[in-house]
Amino acid sequence: MKAAIVTGASRGLGAALTAQLLADGYRVAAIARDCSSLAEHPQLITLDADLADSQLLPLVLERALAALGDGDSYTLINNAGTVQPIASADALPDDTTLQAVALNLSAPMLLCSHFLAHTPASSQRRIINISSGAAANPYPGWAVYCATKAGLDHFTRTLAAEQAQRAVPVQAVSLYPGVVDTGMQAEIRSADPAAFPGRPRFEALKADGELTSPADAAARIIGYLHSPAFGSQAVLDIRQL
Repeated sequence: MKAAIVTGASRGLGAALTAQLLADGYRVAAIARDCSSLAEHPQLITLDADLADSQLLPLVLERALAALGDGDSYTLINNAGTVQPIASADALPDDTTLQAVALNLSAPMLLCSHFLAHTPASSQRRIINISSGAAANPYPGWAVYCATKAGLDHFTRTLAAEQAQRAVPVQAVSLYPGVVDTGMQAEIRSADPAAFPGRPRFEALKADGELTSPADAAARIIGYLHSPAFGSQAVLDIRQL
């Protein structure tokens, strides 16, 4: 049995990844604040949780693994994230900034840690942390998003380096999915241009039909998950494949 956990699974890329994994025969634990939008499936378990609440994370992962049961392989996809707050570094709101750090960085770090600790060391285990090109490129107005994604990339590099010393290493990749046509993109296009001067570029991508559909992005990501090359690079842009 192939088991997978997907966060931010209720919409956009997370929902598409969940659908692709189910189509490929996985048993999937989908985690989001509200999973009611996901269609019922005999191989799908849904868990409603706010992943920005760090104290809940050990219990959430414990419940996900218990519901999945014993498997030959386990995959964790940390997809949940937020682009908010969109603001210059001198105008960051305290509460939204702390919530973004918790969701974009603390949650995947802690979920990875508990995933490593509570899945069988003898099984095949893979981790995908959904990152962004913003991790490597500064965008004015995205100080928090850029910083948290850069942190996620370096956490993944360190995790991969640690696992390389293990007899049965966990393969971990921080993956840039490209510019995907999701609700996050709609948020970006509606941002205050004074706070986010890069908005016209993202408006043009939508107008010119250059956004990738969630289904196409998910198919490429899961295709790479199944590839023998998976894990050969700790940080990777899916468009480079």
